Amino acid sequence: MNTSSYLGLLASSCALLALAGCDRKAPAPEAARPAAAAASAADHHPEGIDWFDGELDAAFAAAKAADKPLFLYWGAEWCPPCSQIKATIFNQREFQERSRLFVPVYLDGDTPSAQKHGETFGVVGYPTMILFRADGKEITRLPGGVDVDRYADILDVALADARPVADLLAAVRAGNVLSQNDWRLLAYHSWSTDEGRTVDEKDRIATFRLLGTQCPVELEGDCTRLFFEYLSAAADAAEAGGKPLSGLERAEARERLLMLLGKPSVLQSNVQNLLYGASDTIGLLSDEGSPERGDLTAAWTKALDMLDSGEAGTELSAPERLNVIRARVQVAKLDSPAGPLPEPLLAHARSAVAKVDAETRDGYARQAAINAAANLYWEAGLDDEANRLLTSELTRTASPYYFMLTLADLAQRAGREDEAVQWLARAYADAKGPATRFQWGTNYLLGLLEMTPEDTQRIERAGLEIIGELDDNPDAFYQRTRMHLEQLNTKLLDWGQDAERARVIETLRTRTAKICRELPEGDAGRRNCESFLKPSLPATASA
Repeated sequence: MNTSSYLGLLASSCALLALAGCDRKAPAPEAARPAAAAASAADHHPEGIDWFDGELDAAFAAAKAADKPLFLYWGAEWCPPCSQIKATIFNQREFQERSRLFVPVYLDGDTPSAQKHGETFGVVGYPTMILFRADGKEITRLPGGVDVDRYADILDVALADARPVADLLAAVRAGNVLSQNDWRLLAYHSWSTDEGRTVDEKDRIATFRLLGTQCPVELEGDCTRLFFEYLSAAADAAEAGGKPLSGLERAEARERLLMLLGKPSVLQSNVQNLLYGASDTIGLLSDEGSPERGDLTAAWTKALDMLDSGEAGTELSAPERLNVIRARVQVAKLDSPAGPLPEPLLAHARSAVAKVDAETRDGYARQAAINAAANLYWEAGLDDEANRLLTSELTRTASPYYFMLTLADLAQRAGREDEAVQWLARAYADAKGPATRFQWGTNYLLGLLEMTPEDTQRIERAGLEIIGELDDNPDAFYQRTRMHLEQLNTKLLDWGQDAERARVIETLRTRTAKICRELPEGDAGRRNCESFLKPSLPATASA
């Protein structure tokens, strides 16, 4: 979902970092909330937790004074995985009781200075959850996509031992012996939201190969998470055009994976890896049409069946149930991306979405479930069904602008580019919060550049309005906003090659310069601002 170029950085953050998101055990049933009550959820923090009331620096000072760890949650109201965290973790007694043992801080990406703090701590994707020691040193990044009992257990380990993951990793590399709790912290560290702070990109394959082989066999289910990180790193390298694994390494990994996929303890610990890793992993370890591919496909499908039926011993949330079907669709499309899907699989997708749509009424849980339903429909090519589902949802969700981006995607895929642009414009107009408005404005402007590149007047108007979102906000030019600005910079400079377009670029450059001059000299935010649309230096003539 959200594959068009104008959606660029949207959710890494969120959508299929829904795999970093939290689709786990469903909360206990509760009475339905009326639409107005669901909408008000955006106006306050999740209840049942004594969230720190004050600035982040004051929260760290309070944690140090009380000799307590600090728990930092970084998210956004529109983000479906964030909603799932609220529906499956934050509203559970197990988490709420433990929250008394640390200073809990809720940092929404649209609050003042949030993006600047995000740059300090290296957080980009929503949600990211970090546990710090009382002295401010990071212990670990907690994962989404695990049930509340497992989440609570890992939190207990982190709170009791307070040994930073970075130190544990250094100890493994030095050949030191780690305890089982140390290994569990490494296994459940959220590497997907780590942003390379603990493991450099170039070292990922070797690091996770080492961790996956050194992790004790008694923790096989947990240790398999590290093996999946190894496979993910190798798949990323292969997608970039490399050949990260030798023939022998592929065979060894394939044999190990086939052995693991039938074990309930492995499935319980790796729900998200199974739901999101099928295409990349099977593609990495086997060739199209080969017997090895058939073996892996059959084993992965059986593992999905075990999850869906409850045979693996884990209860799936509504989004997870839909993502099981989505994974089956991906496996079915692996060797025939453009081929028709089996009608029973399509019928299963439709009936499962209808059931989730009818039964999921809590505002937070519904945001996550409808997003999963739309992703399933998108993957299965059921665009008409996705359109109907999301158009209806616009009147129910507290963040309709989020789903308008998917409606734009669907319209563009169908060749209805005018409609796609209209959805992007409407999404930007409806978006709430400074960082969110700039992000959605970026989506809109990138859509114009891609689909209506000749409409220079509209691109100029939109560009001026979107840049204006950053005015009077000295902390705007950091982290996610900075990344979207960099994305716009590349696309605009590529677009603005002829004389008429170059005039638009100069107008946008002049408007930005005015904002930059209001920022403190020497500030990183000012440097980020001044780099936007900076003219390229002329090439030096050679003799």
